[in-house]
Order: sequence, then structure tokens, then C-alpha cells
Amino acid sequence: METSVTLQRAIDLACLSPIERRTERVSLSDAAGRVLAKTLASKVDDPRFDNSAMDGWAVRAVDCDIQKPILSITGTSKAGGETPPVVAQGEACRIMTGAPVPEGADAIVMVEDSEEFDNTVRILGPARPGYIRKTAENLRVGQEALQKGTHLGPAEISLAATMGHGEVEVVVRPKVAVISTGDELVPPGVELTAGQIYESNSYGIAVLIERMGGQAVRYDVVHDTIDRLRATLDSAARECDAILTSGGVSMGKWDLVRRLMEEEGNLSFWRVKIRPGGPPLFGTWKGTPLFGLPGNPVSSHVVFISLVAPWLSHCMEAHSENGPTIGDRVKVKLVEGIKGAPGKLCMRRIRIEVGEDGLTASTRTHQGSGNIHSMVAHNGLTLLPPDTDAEAGDTIDALWIR
Repeated sequence: METSVTLQRAIDLACLSPIERRTERVSLSDAAGRVLAKTLASKVDDPRFDNSAMDGWAVRAVDCDIQKPILSITGTSKAGGETPPVVAQGEACRIMTGAPVPEGADAIVMVEDSEEFDNTVRILGPARPGYIRKTAENLRVGQEALQKGTHLGPAEISLAATMGHGEVEVVVRPKVAVISTGDELVPPGVELTAGQIYESNSYGIAVLIERMGGQAVRYDVVHDTIDRLRATLDSAARECDAILTSGGVSMGKWDLVRRLMEEEGNLSFWRVKIRPGGPPLFGTWKGTPLFGLPGNPVSSHVVFISLVAPWLSHCMEAHSENGPTIGDRVKVKLVEGIKGAPGKLCMRRIRIEVGEDGLTASTRTHQGSGNIHSMVAHNGLTLLPPDTDAEAGDTIDALWIR
């Protein structure tokens, strides 16, 4: 077991124990939020044929070189209709948006730039070749437009449909157990008694798992008995692909997750050089990867974002740019100074805003690791290197949480 490792070392060690990546085919209507398992190539050209970007008239541009020409109406082209008539010299064909451009026409006149009378049309505005959407100008048959590992959102789903895919192969959602520990924890909604607090970590962590393309399985709170914890971990190892615990990983007498993993599990590392969130651990329990997250709510969120999320991406072979993510690395200009952490990567909560000169960042609440409200009042984390303070006006790296 390694102790007090850097964040990158922790990620590297965890990635040595990935979960099995499985795939399945799902209908496109059920693919939202999933991770694409194989690169998708288009089955069709897009557009499939030259078509109009506007309602108006399909014309020959040369016929519109004179001022206000009058052209004979030869017919109509509409989307999904019959093949439109050929446009000959001195003719115009009425055309709807998305309809095929008739043979002979090479420009579109908008309907607003015309006057129709009897069976003719007077052209009052320019004939625009650029209003014709050319065959395959967006995609060609066989073009690979959605890469393996892409997180399928609204635009990606639409693109897959445009390419002709009614089904897609996706990564099976990793099933991740979420287990909170502690005698003081009770479910929200019940009456509190002396010394009790509401359990919140499992709810937030479950949402983070879902955002990363996983499936969260929340277990009942485990109160501080080693036998109950062992039994719950055994159940989770049988039922899930990975386990996330919350609490019980520090150096106290009742930090039973750490104790049980040391005595009966297979520990890879304990403690990471980050603030907040320093005491996480990682190993395997009965062959199932297990992350022990700190019990403080902010710390558990920060450790998931910085450590567990990259591990899940690795396990799903997510695309480095288009895969599921919780935040984007950006540069921000500080409104006020921020103190770093001795020997640790400092991830203080900040509010990132778009200003005239780019992104700025400030703090809104106190930075206690038990203050989950600070994760709502802020939308980013500093990425201050160890032993580094930052002054007002400095530009630093940060994680913009979306």
C-alpha cells in the first residue's frame, strides 16, 4: 500500500484495477446519457440531395441578372413530393425549405423578394446560389462522425439519427454501490434526536455517478459495527461493479472502512495530497474496486470529481474530449487572493463568471469541508499547485463545474 500520494498517482493506481467494460445495443430513443461503445459512420449523405435553405423560387441565376425580371412559374418542389419539373430559361419553380432543387436551377430567390401574379413571378431581390444546400456538404456515406467514447447528448442523438442509426452500441452502465457510514446519520425527512444529522453524501454521490454514465445503487446507512460493514461490502461486491463508501477512512477509532480494508481487503493507497479530501483510500474488496471517500460532504464531492470520475472515464474508455464529464479545465482571473495548501493540490470553491476580459473567480461562502452549501454557492474549484498562494489579479487554473 502507498500512502500520501499525489492526485495523478492515485488516478494511475486506481486505473490498474478497472471494472470490466461490457457493451449492449439499445434503441436510439433509449441512448441519451450513454457512452458510445463503437465509432459510428454515416449510412447516408447529408444532405442526400441538393435542397433549398429557404421558401421561395428555384431559378437560373443568369435569368435574374436584369432588373426585376418576370419569370414563368413551371411548378412546385416540396419536401417529400414528386420530382419537380426542370427549370428552363425564363422559368422559376416554387420551392419549399428542404425541398429538392429542380434540374436546371442554380440559385434561390426568397419568397419575400418576389411578387406573384397570374402564372408568373416578378423577381425583386437577389438570386442566391448560397441558399442551395449541396449534396453531402455535411456528411458523406462512411464518414465517421461520432467517435467511440462519446457521451450521447441531444445533438449526438440527433446526429446518429441523421446518419441512419436506429440502434447504437453503448457501454453498459457501470453499477456502483454507494454506502454511507456513521452512527450519527439518519435519512432525511425523519425526526432528528440529539447528536443525529441527516445523511446527504449518498444522494449527491449517486447523482455524480449518473452524470458520469454509471448506475448508482444506494445502500442503507451502515452504523459503526465492523460486522455490519463487512456484510454490506460483501453484498455490494456481489451485486455491483464497484463500491463507493463515505466516511470511516481517517485515523479515528471508529474509522472502520480503513480498518476493515487494511485487515481484510486489498489496499492500493491511502491518503491523497489534495485539500479538501485528503484521506481517501482505494483498493479491492473480494475483487471489486472500492473507493473510500471522506465523510465531510464537500470532501466526498471533491474526491469524486477529481479521482473517481477520471477512473470511471478510463473504465468506460470515454473519449478525452467528448466523453462524460463534470467540469472543464479553464483559466480564471482571481477577484481576491486565495491561500494555497502546504504540500497539497488546493481545490478551493470559487464562483466563476464571464466578464468583459474573460473568466473571473471569487469566493462566496466559507470554505469548511462540511459546508455543502458552498458547492451550490460556487461553480468551480481552484487547481492551485502545492505550496502556492494566489493574489488578486492572478490568472490560475481551475475546474469549471457544469
